[in-house]
Amino acid sequence: MRRGAALFLVLGLGGIARAESAGFAREFQAGVDAFRLGKLDLARAHLERAKELEPKLPGPSRFLAAVAHAQGRWIDCVGAARLALAQNPRSSERLDTRKLHERCRSSAGRPAYGGDLGERAAIAVTTSVPGAAVRIGGLGYGGTPVAPRPIEPGALAVEIAKRGFYPVRVEIEALPGIVTDVVVELVAEPEAPASARAR
Repeated sequence: MRRGAALFLVLGLGGIARAESAGFAREFQAGVDAFRLGKLDLARAHLERAKELEPKLPGPSRFLAAVAHAQGRWIDCVGAARLALAQNPRSSERLDTRKLHERCRSSAGRPAYGGDLGERAAIAVTTSVPGAAVRIGGLGYGGTPVAPRPIEPGALAVEIAKRGFYPVRVEIEALPGIVTDVVVELVAEPEAPASARAR
């Protein structure tokens, strides 16, 4: 990740137009400096404060992903990298952020997409009980687990159903260049017999 370029980009976009922007710049720079010095807990604290001050800017999320990666907090890394990409899809850092996102997904044990997505999106669906039927945008995608597969970016409705369990509907935003993971804990219907739930 080109950290210097990320710093320049975020500060350039921030504009330091409001009173809290000066506080944001201080906290963000302190977080970046601490990260570069390997003081990861301190970096995280400063970056979280910067994020609170300017929640729409992607810089803190991008660096929080890098901190989480360095600390082995894979799911936090995935979430922070995803948020950075959602906050600024055209960032000059997007390719590096996508790579970081995929490294953390892989380290978290999530299946990789086997090709280059480019500006397409991908989706993977897993459930606590395998074999649930998946529909995305009204189209059937088979049973869980659904391995990463390409899909058009944008808002999507994911419907998951399995006999003996409550159906689930999840609204997601599929982002370009990365795999969006839908992970669902299925809840058994109380009146369903145990044999139905085990299918």
